[in-house]
Amino acid sequence: MLLFYRYFLLFFTLSGMVPAQAQPAQKFQIAAAELSGLFDAPASSAQNQAQSGVYYQLLSQILQETGLASRYQLVVLPMKRAKADFARGLFACYAPGLDTFDAPERSLLSSELLSSTPFNYAMVKVISRPGAPLVKSAADVTTKDQISIVRGVPVSPQMQRILDNAQHFYTVGSELENLQMLMSGRVNYSLVFYPDVLAAYRELGLKEQFPYDQRYTPATIRDNLICHPEHKSAFAQIENAIQRYHKQGKLKMVLQEYYLPPELLP
Repeated sequence: MLLFYRYFLLFFTLSGMVPAQAQPAQKFQIAAAELSGLFDAPASSAQNQAQSGVYYQLLSQILQETGLASRYQLVVLPMKRAKADFARGLFACYAPGLDTFDAPERSLLSSELLSSTPFNYAMVKVISRPGAPLVKSAADVTTKDQISIVRGVPVSPQMQRILDNAQHFYTVGSELENLQMLMSGRVNYSLVFYPDVLAAYRELGLKEQFPYDQRYTPATIRDNLICHPEHKSAFAQIENAIQRYHKQGKLKMVLQEYYLPPELLP
């Protein structure tokens, strides 16, 4: 009887080990901040791969080419949550990069973070309702003005001066709502990010964009990837791929109209 129990225990132990070994290893996650046309919300990207956003497609392609897709996966989340959980170490990497963190948020980050070559750039513009004067400096916005801005976006000192000068500013959930605020007449100015706002224009079916001063850019953003140092090996492969895409001109091919070449920056 004792021998029987020993064989039973051995069988139970071995059979219990098989399912555990058969389970796939959990992947490291790369947090992507939800941005229309760049990193779209999971609900829309599940319907059509083309709706996942051009940044999503770019990083997915790099993960596939480098073989990292077997160990790393992209997860699209609201920017505030993506940044906070990356700072807490819950994600291996974060896009679109360090420039989306304001000063208080950066104080929570490790000084040893790995930061990649930019794969694109963004510019802030102050768009106006038709008939309203163009904003050429922060001083052009006064206590007579109403302005809107997407909540959670990084705010530069120039942008903050604009908001401080206005009679009131509204925070909205997306660039789409930003444009709708102008269309409804609730505001006469909106702070928007190019190229992000292009998807909102398309969704609204607007063929003409709201006017803005071409020479005035209150903020510029480097869109890139940042990773925690323990993911140095994977980061190096992604960095090499980004640099290769730069040299080959593949960034412009993947990003298409969302591509903003460095020479256009102020």
